[in-house]
Amino acid sequence: MKKSHTNLSVLSSLMVLALSTAPSSALVVMLSDLVPADSAGNIETFLSSNFTNVTEIRHSNWANFNAATTQDALNGTGAFAGGGAADVVVIGRSLSSGHYDNFDASGYNSLTIPVVSLTSYTVRQNGNRMGWHGSSTTTGQQIGGDESLVTAAGAAILGLPAGNHDLLSAVAAAADNFNGLGSGTTAFGGGTILASVGGDTLAAYWAIGSAPGNTGAATVNTFPGPRLLFNMDNDPNAGNNGANDLANMTPTGTQALINAISFATPLTAVPEPSTALLGLIGLGLLVRRRR
Repeated sequence: MKKSHTNLSVLSSLMVLALSTAPSSALVVMLSDLVPADSAGNIETFLSSNFTNVTEIRHSNWANFNAATTQDALNGTGAFAGGGAADVVVIGRSLSSGHYDNFDASGYNSLTIPVVSLTSYTVRQNGNRMGWHGSSTTTGQQIGGDESLVTAAGAAILGLPAGNHDLLSAVAAAADNFNGLGSGTTAFGGGTILASVGGDTLAAYWAIGSAPGNTGAATVNTFPGPRLLFNMDNDPNAGNNGANDLANMTPTGTQALINAISFATPLTAVPEPSTALLGLIGLGLLVRRRR
């Protein structure tokens, strides 16, 4: 009888551990870029593969915030009726930043849900884009070696010790110069710099209540929801098909991006390494030994 009681206790622990690693909710992501939906190897695949609680990705060019189709995707109306409102907005890398100028995308700054941008081209101040930082972009920083400097604040968010790391990788000669870092590190309002390359910003985070770098372009004085910038370089650009969106990141850089998104949004990252699985295996072995 004692053996059965022990086995039941261990099995109960297994069930609790399994439930604790299951996604806590089903979330809807809006992904805005010019890549055809369901294309292999792009940001859509990255999101669905690396986060356990993404159940729907509404993928299109949602640059015009006030367009009826954008509002339907955000609010779960029209063609998206019955699917619920979006929980996270992600602005991709293969796009035309001109679609985000003249305040067309500034409405995203008023959202209380998290917004992630994978390029400074959309969130810089130029041309009244989204104004997260009050500076432009750079294209000349060299990729090679431990080129990325992770700040003390960025260490906990990116899952890396503060200091220099190799987060970026050149896949072709054209990619040796990073295309699209945020210029400098001082024009980011109340944002926190997470990592930089050669003095230009690779990643930054704005907590709720933080000010954007250019309030005029952003059309808000503070952000009512979390904002994450993590710059990606899709050079050599193959016609905005998304093929190279992640090609210029090392495995360490990709994991840092996953960790940052998991921190800034309610998306739950797939465990890396799978400590939950190791725990389940260990408990399973314990059951076998006591049988």
